[in-house]
Amino acid sequence: MPVDRLIKVARVFDGEGLTGATGDVVVALDGTKIAEVGPAAELQARWRGIALDHYPTGTLTPGLIDSHVHLTMPGDGTAYEPAVNREASTRFAVAAQNLRKHIAAGVTTVRDLGSHPDFLGWLPADPSELPRLLRYGMPVTGVRGHMHLFGGGAADAAQAQKIARRNIELGADGIKIAATGGGTLNTVPHEETLTAEQIGAAVSVAHEHGLLSTTHALSNEAIRRAVLAGSDGIEHIAFLTPDGSTGFDERLAELAIAHGTTFGSTLGCNFHYIRDAEAGRISADELDEQRQRTSYYVSNAGRLRMMGARIAPASDAGWKHTAFGDFASELHLLVLAGYQPAEVLRMATSGNAEYLRLAHEIGFVREGHIADLAVFDGDPTHDIEATRAVQATYRAGRRVI
Repeated sequence: MPVDRLIKVARVFDGEGLTGATGDVVVALDGTKIAEVGPAAELQARWRGIALDHYPTGTLTPGLIDSHVHLTMPGDGTAYEPAVNREASTRFAVAAQNLRKHIAAGVTTVRDLGSHPDFLGWLPADPSELPRLLRYGMPVTGVRGHMHLFGGGAADAAQAQKIARRNIELGADGIKIAATGGGTLNTVPHEETLTAEQIGAAVSVAHEHGLLSTTHALSNEAIRRAVLAGSDGIEHIAFLTPDGSTGFDERLAELAIAHGTTFGSTLGCNFHYIRDAEAGRISADELDEQRQRTSYYVSNAGRLRMMGARIAPASDAGWKHTAFGDFASELHLLVLAGYQPAEVLRMATSGNAEYLRLAHEIGFVREGHIADLAVFDGDPTHDIEATRAVQATYRAGRRVI
């Protein structure tokens, strides 16, 4: 196999663990794909004269995969309503900027879980320099439900099915459902806004087309409805009771695990409120609530880990205060929840690739896989904070950072 670039690093995390090679390691690229991984001395001797990128203290990993973002929203504290009411050209410019921020943070694939239908047809000017993009279009939600301004409000199961089909006609890669309120004005996070029949109707459309579905479900009842309807994912791990407090339901978690449901983590969505409050960017009276929410999100993640649930690292970047370019904070919070750094790194690479049905192409440093790669200064398998120190990002074999 011809080789046109060598990447030399101190260690390689291949999506499952550190490779067995001792000393420096070289990853050889053939255009857009990985040709070989092996000891530096051996591969450099074989491929003399080939361009070499050398990171003496670096760890090369598969590019990170963020399973929940909102690309057309700025993540700078702007509320949902003004953000989504902007002109399409402004929203698309925001999306391009957000993609650039995320790839600079080592993220090479993102899944957008809520946008206007027109975003499904948008193409950035320089897609080869940006993360690969999965788009789920307008969420199927209740009439005036969470994220309804994207256009997906449904009054009954027939309308839910129609909206899901319209998304797919426009090119959606999957179906997003919003089954409770959330951060949308005049919605209540712990109140259900879709019936079991509506959720099931949207899920069935996704599955008929061989696509994944995932459900924003903050309440225990909404989680139960979504799991029983066959939703592949549950976004957020809130487990809210009817009075709005957290009430982790172990039997419900067991039900989700038995159905193979994946939970999107989004631990950092409240964490970023805290950081902005401490910096004086949001009111102090919000601070205690956000600290409490972050605490129980982290606790819930830890309990799910102990039960063997599948967690997909997900930032919710773009929503309100959650900025792009800081996926490392989500990984940090997962470590606080009890995951080991190497475990989190696996979840954010091969784990998310497997969940999103992309593992045949990305998520691993293997011969024949697309060379979506990140290089971090230090060893993130021992200290997840190393994911903040990005030395390089490669997108399909091309160094873009």
